[in-house]
Amino acid sequence: MGKKILLVLLCIVLTGCMQSSQTMQERLDEEIAAVSALPIPSASHRKPFYTYYTEPSIGHYRSTETSNAFSYQSTKFVMNLNVQAIMDSSTDIAQSIYTQKPIAKNTGSFQNMLDESVSYVCEIYQVDRYYAVFFTSSTVNLFGVTYAGDATELAGKIYSIARSVIVRKDVVLQVYSHESAIDYEGEAINLYKDIAPEEGTLQELIEDKTHIDNKKDAQFSVKDPF
Repeated sequence: MGKKILLVLLCIVLTGCMQSSQTMQERLDEEIAAVSALPIPSASHRKPFYTYYTEPSIGHYRSTETSNAFSYQSTKFVMNLNVQAIMDSSTDIAQSIYTQKPIAKNTGSFQNMLDESVSYVCEIYQVDRYYAVFFTSSTVNLFGVTYAGDATELAGKIYSIARSVIVRKDVVLQVYSHESAIDYEGEAINLYKDIAPEEGTLQELIEDKTHIDNKKDAQFSVKDPF
């Protein structure tokens, strides 16, 4: 009995060592492949322009007609309808607006529930102790900031949501002209303006998370006056 327990513990340790020795790129590729092998669930949320699915572990805390803000464990991330790419199929989603090179990148395409081919680019950037996950597709954009150990898992959750999105393209085209699609960049929950500054630095992307972490540290460091 003791030998069996020892063997199980050894397997757990070896598995942990294998995971820790993997590069971020390898972990991202594995996560995307694992999600790709799963069936796409039916939509659990319906909005005027699109529908999508989120698993029960994903929380919702803010939304507009074209944007959603989610939470997974202690990480918040956002999704925006990619109006520009929907209106103009020639839009190059692989063209990054950031000057920093990602530490991991996965590109490809998937078939959605309507058997439409959707192209995507998933990138992970390191900024100090934080990791920013960017996902851009021909239908939606998603973004979140987390820690190293959670970056690829977050990428998997983001990719899972993106696969489930079905866009009502005819409605989008009716509502948005090319001019209004440009104005759309100013949405309250916007991937490019509120979260990713055009100058290309990612440092500003983590200011909010740093502020929260510092606030937590301050709370723990304050001594009880009583």
